Amino acid sequence: MAKGCGQQNRKARLKDIAERAGISKAAVSLALAGSKKVSIQTRRKIRALADKLGYKRNPIISSVMSQIKSGGEKKFLETIVLINANKAKDAPQKYPIFSKYIDGVKFESAEIGYAVYEIWLYEKSLGAQRLETILNSRGIRGGIIVGHADDTTLPSKFSNIWSKFKFVSAGIRTRNPVFDFISADKFLIAHFATANIIKSGYKRPALAIDEHIDEVVEGRFIGGFLRAQLALPESARIPPFLEVSKARRNPKAFFEWISKNKPDAIFSISNTTSEWLETPEISGKISPSIDIIQLERRSESGEWLAIDHNYELVGRLAVRKLFEILNAPQTSMRTPTATIVQPDWNKKLLIAKPRNTAPKS
Repeated sequence: MAKGCGQQNRKARLKDIAERAGISKAAVSLALAGSKKVSIQTRRKIRALADKLGYKRNPIISSVMSQIKSGGEKKFLETIVLINANKAKDAPQKYPIFSKYIDGVKFESAEIGYAVYEIWLYEKSLGAQRLETILNSRGIRGGIIVGHADDTTLPSKFSNIWSKFKFVSAGIRTRNPVFDFISADKFLIAHFATANIIKSGYKRPALAIDEHIDEVVEGRFIGGFLRAQLALPESARIPPFLEVSKARRNPKAFFEWISKNKPDAIFSISNTTSEWLETPEISGKISPSIDIIQLERRSESGEWLAIDHNYELVGRLAVRKLFEILNAPQTSMRTPTATIVQPDWNKKLLIAKPRNTAPKS
């Protein structure tokens, strides 16, 4: 009884409507926007369900949408820039994390009425003056930055761009310059995964992560992992392996850590961790029952934890935050904010690249 009341009092979300209707969040959003891409019967059904659940669309966005429709056709309100700040131009294709951020940015931009102009920050011919000219010529006032996974400091040669235009960071907090940022909750991702495999029977879970990567996300991966380890006896708590860069050059360091700590499962965000266990120097010298479990999907192959990191939602919320900033009164004083998006998960835990499929006792 109390649970039901709590659900009705909570503000309904697109996700709630989608689950009740049995369709995707994207289809729900299109239906509520009156898009002809969705049948009139579905639009009516979703509108009625939204009213029943008490769903309220952002009034600012609704107002803008009404202003940019003319003759039944949607026109762009303005153009925003989407900056790939990764040193690899093909990072969005190589790393599904970035592609999901971008999918979210593009979807929400279409919902609001923004056109999206894409730029790779490290293009050789792109200097600060040229970038400013491009943005001004297209009437761009701001944008979203993605892909800066290696560094929280953006190139200083673009300092004028960072000060003259408005930006929101999707995925990682920037320290110089400081922008509003939207991020998935790395702490909860690591904490849930560790707690879940302990419940499933693993006795000595471990974490292998490059120290720099955890620094970029302000220690959230290690923090979530260590907090969940408190459920284990102190003798079973394994310190994280942080020398991933060193192990890429010489897997022996990884072998020595395994030999000392004897984990039965290793969390990783590197596709190469399981490969280290198969090198001639290591294979056959350690227990074959060690399972490699991926905390973050880095490629489209293999099985993964049943965690929805909500990376697409990160991109969508980044656009909403940018919309808010661009439409705020110019005289208003504001401080950059942080929005942390919690993951969703299924009850069943999927093991990535298992080295031994036997159940844990």
